[in-house]
Amino acid sequence: MNILKANILGLAIVGVSYAQDAATLVHAAPLEATYADVLNEVKKEGYSLESASKDAGIKTAIQVTGHYKQTGSHLEINFISDNGHTTVRVAQMEQHRYRALKTEPWGDTKINTASSQDTAEKLKAGLS
Repeated sequence: MNILKANILGLAIVGVSYAQDAATLVHAAPLEATYADVLNEVKKEGYSLESASKDAGIKTAIQVTGHYKQTGSHLEINFISDNGHTTVRVAQMEQHRYRALKTEPWGDTKINTASSQDTAEKLKAGLS
């Protein structure tokens, strides 16, 4: 029982640190309108969608770049509704691996803060 509580607390702490690294923007519209606008902007940018819903957010498919040293990146966008305003949390997630004769597994997923900020600015321009 105590181990389970410790694991839940550990996961909560990881979630808080991710939230601090992600870019956020506030849109003065209800959740439904903001979700539809952001989804359209993500499609216009050429991302392939893995999953999308108002409740769970938007997750794009992994885009792999590089030959031997590969980088996989995807977007995770979450929505928080608050009194007619919607906060949009944008996180550009990246992971790395080495691919030669034997492909190594992907490393830990990390937020690329600079790419998250750039993507949030593009989305903000499209929402205005």
